[in-house]
Amino acid sequence: MPTLWVYNSTPEVDAQSNYPSILEASFPLLVLMLITVGTRLYVRVRTVRGIGADDWAVFIAAICSIVYNACTIAQSRWGLGLPLALRPVVNLNTYSRINYAGRPFYMMGILGFKVSLCFSYLRILSKGQPTYRLIVWIVMVLCIIGHTVGTLVLMFNCHPIKRSWHPTTAGTCLPPGPLFSGLAITTIVFDVIIFFLPIPFLYGLRMDRSKKFGIIGVFALGILTTVCSIMRMTVIPIIATGNGNSTMLVVWGNIELNVGIILTSMPVLAPLFKVFGKKLVSTGKSSSNPYAHTGSHNMQVFSNSKSQHHTNTSNINTLTNSRKERAARAAARYPGDVSDNESQKTILGKGGEEGMIARERSVDERSRMESSERERDLESATGGAHGQGKEIEGIMRTVQVDISSEAADSQAGEFGGPRNR
Repeated sequence: MPTLWVYNSTPEVDAQSNYPSILEASFPLLVLMLITVGTRLYVRVRTVRGIGADDWAVFIAAICSIVYNACTIAQSRWGLGLPLALRPVVNLNTYSRINYAGRPFYMMGILGFKVSLCFSYLRILSKGQPTYRLIVWIVMVLCIIGHTVGTLVLMFNCHPIKRSWHPTTAGTCLPPGPLFSGLAITTIVFDVIIFFLPIPFLYGLRMDRSKKFGIIGVFALGILTTVCSIMRMTVIPIIATGNGNSTMLVVWGNIELNVGIILTSMPVLAPLFKVFGKKLVSTGKSSSNPYAHTGSHNMQVFSNSKSQHHTNTSNINTLTNSRKERAARAAARYPGDVSDNESQKTILGKGGEEGMIARERSVDERSRMESSERERDLESATGGAHGQGKEIEGIMRTVQVDISSEAADSQAGEFGGPRNR
């Protein structure tokens, strides 16, 4: 005999159960919710080096969601997903106890992610906005009071209380239609208020318009939780005046709880998505750029060929080394001037190769002055003709250095953007 999902049932009854739909609606969202909350806590620890009140609130909501989802799956083993007429009578009390045990976890779970959002608003609001902070505190306190009262009503709606988990006990209970409708309306009202609460503040921020609307959009995504609450509310008449089957009420409660926690964590995870987005874009550009996987040797050769100097990379590196040696000698001869000049270039310049080229030009000027001084001394000692040849040779070398510097500038403009001269 095959193993049946619904306890104490027959294969024919078990085949009519909607437990596969219950598992498909509960388990994937539960896993996604746990991944989201875990990533949120990881981001918090790595960026702010601590966990705030909003993180603790969403963590408590996640624990409540785990328990409520477990209760939902357990209920499907005892009859949830079957029409009332087909549910095994011997399962009624066990099913009712599990259903009753899951109610406070549902209410505290949806309260948890709403409180988490309120604490998130207080985190981003400055001390100089006492009125707005007071509004957030008032909304949060009212939300806590409303959901706490709703939980108590849901737990003590029968007299005696035992009738809630033992339906065969004599007594009375509040009508399910008005009870569940009142709780659903309370949830929807607080959803709308809390999810739209930060929009006026965010709209007034001084930032780029596209970035501003992006942040508002991330917070406004939470309104999808309200859609889940509305869908849950539409099945209440089936329980109140129809066949009394609460399957879809429980399933939509699972969806609402998990989706609410996931969307509440989206603003915290936005920086992580931004980093991944930049990495994907840079990876795409690298794969489409034919020069992306070439080294500095190819970049320098390409730059030099464009400037019609067919010098190779080794010549440029040799020239750079000679410049560094001249810079060191100049620094020894003029320590004050070189130090001040290089410090200015480092602080005010763009840095990198451009700053080096600027310093090299300064060193070239000093080298030219030193060369002229040596040539005059040599001319006076050995004769005018020899000194003249050396002077011309010195000028030729200086011109060659300047041309190579222009080639380096051309390289920077080609691959690193235009240089400001």
